[in-house]
Amino acid sequence: MVLYIGERPLFDYLLSLNVPVSFSNNLSGADRVIISEYSEQAVRVIKEALLVNIPVLGILDGTKSVIKAFDARFEDIDCAEGKQELAVIDTNVPIFQGLETVIKICRGKPFGILETVMPKDLDVISRSSSGDILAVCNLIAPNKHGNIYGINYYLSSELTPDAKDIIKNFLKI
Repeated sequence: MVLYIGERPLFDYLLSLNVPVSFSNNLSGADRVIISEYSEQAVRVIKEALLVNIPVLGILDGTKSVIKAFDARFEDIDCAEGKQELAVIDTNVPIFQGLETVIKICRGKPFGILETVMPKDLDVISRSSSGDILAVCNLIAPNKHGNIYGINYYLSSELTPDAKDIIKNFLKI
């Protein structure tokens, strides 16, 4: 079962993909977590999932929760939220396997991850064409990715055509 923490529209989108998803406040019975909100509860769940090796996918504001769980920082930036653009992705990480190295995405929330203070246990796995960090993954050893992801794309938008594949890849982790 996938534990979901966030707003209803993404929950409904996951249901439309036949993802076995439920709302809850704890990890009991969950084998995956998808988070689309920025909250102390979400940060706590990410930290707990990390301890018991449960994969986490932070989407949009859920990416902020992932960043906060790893003591990284973000700031508001000027960007075109909700607009389609190209993203360069690391196809070596499981969530992006089978995709092209450059994909169309719908840009998420207008925040940027501060690379100058990026913790050593987070890795950049996607950037916009202008260089903004759009996605991160935790590292469990040098050059070895873990299973905690933060992706600042609108996955429920038609403007992110590979969204279903990204979610399917996450469910295989």
